[in-house]
Amino acid sequence: MISSVEIILWAIHHATTLLFGVFASAALCGIEINRRHALELVGVGAATGAAFSIANVVGGELFARQAYPLVVHLPLIVYLCARYRLSPLLVMLGVTSAYLSCQFSNWMGIAALAATDSQIAYYVARIITTVAVFAILLHWARDIGPRLAVKSPTELEILLILPLVYYVFDYATNVYTTLFHSGSVVTVEFLAFALCAFYLMFLAVYLREYEEKETAERERWMLETRDSSAMKELDAWRQSGRELSILRHDMRHFLRGLAVLIEEGQTDEALDRIDTLCEANDRTAVRRYSANETVNIALSSFGSDISKRGISADLRAAVPQSVHVADVDLFSVLSNALENAIAAASTAPEGKRFVDLDLRFEDGQLLLSVSNTFGRAPHMVDGMPVAQHAGHGFGTKSIKLAVERMNGNCQFRINGDRFELRAVM
Repeated sequence: MISSVEIILWAIHHATTLLFGVFASAALCGIEINRRHALELVGVGAATGAAFSIANVVGGELFARQAYPLVVHLPLIVYLCARYRLSPLLVMLGVTSAYLSCQFSNWMGIAALAATDSQIAYYVARIITTVAVFAILLHWARDIGPRLAVKSPTELEILLILPLVYYVFDYATNVYTTLFHSGSVVTVEFLAFALCAFYLMFLAVYLREYEEKETAERERWMLETRDSSAMKELDAWRQSGRELSILRHDMRHFLRGLAVLIEEGQTDEALDRIDTLCEANDRTAVRRYSANETVNIALSSFGSDISKRGISADLRAAVPQSVHVADVDLFSVLSNALENAIAAASTAPEGKRFVDLDLRFEDGQLLLSVSNTFGRAPHMVDGMPVAQHAGHGFGTKSIKLAVERMNGNCQFRINGDRFELRAVM
């Protein structure tokens, strides 16, 4: 004879387990459990609990347990997907993980029953454990839930394997049949097989994700290094230009120094000073393309490379003295664009090495167009040229990163025998 206390504890146990599953599923999906969401989830729990109670009255406890996925889990999945616009994979992961977490209270209840042979002890142990695990899981899910919400479908599929396999296994062998209690070797060993398969698949995905993260971090570091180098190069050009300006302004002293050296017979030293001056002047000579100093330095810095490689270049710029973008970003875009264009054009046959650059300021925006010939067409993936060799391909990534920092956009494409870059900054 079942006592009234056992009936009350049975009802409390099912109510706490149901609410645990509803709230834990939502939290694991990254849903913030605030006052409004909590009231909605309580409503969902009440509705599905009523459906479970009806199934229990109509068909008995076994029928209600067998109908549980249809009257509780399926409506919960549909609600979370529709209400919060979540992916079915994420919601299924949340629901099956919450179901798996119920095994803590299940085991504690069985342990209490085995120790006392009392159904009251069984229900009390399950209720207390459910509440305790819920408090811990809710706190833990605040951190893990948002992380799961941004995982890729492939990652969610891998993470779903273990709780889903257990979910299907438990219902197939313990609810819809009695295979689990039959002692069948196949049934008993299946979970070990599933755990092994899950571990191997999880390991493969984890290692792949780790390698991709390492590669992305390495590329980020290299791009930052290139930006730092570009800034140092820009500063070096400016410093050299200032030093030459001072020297030109004070040319009398320089010439008098040369005269003294010649009078003292130190002609070699005098010639060395003249050569050094000429070399510095040639190296840092800045041609005036526009009113903007950064643009002039960036375009002038590749003059010697263009000449040495036999490239016909047409560099045009119409940019005011002051623009809305940072000097380092503008210098990075122009220097990387020219460096890539010169390197590609150098591989073309002699007489077909061309680089064209046009930069202008219109309607408050910088418009950049660069085109060059090439020896072999670059391989394009998702609109970006992909390097054929390790350590290459960072120039275009630097351009894209710098343009995005300026809230602009850029496009790379192959147009006939030309590789083209278009950017709006």
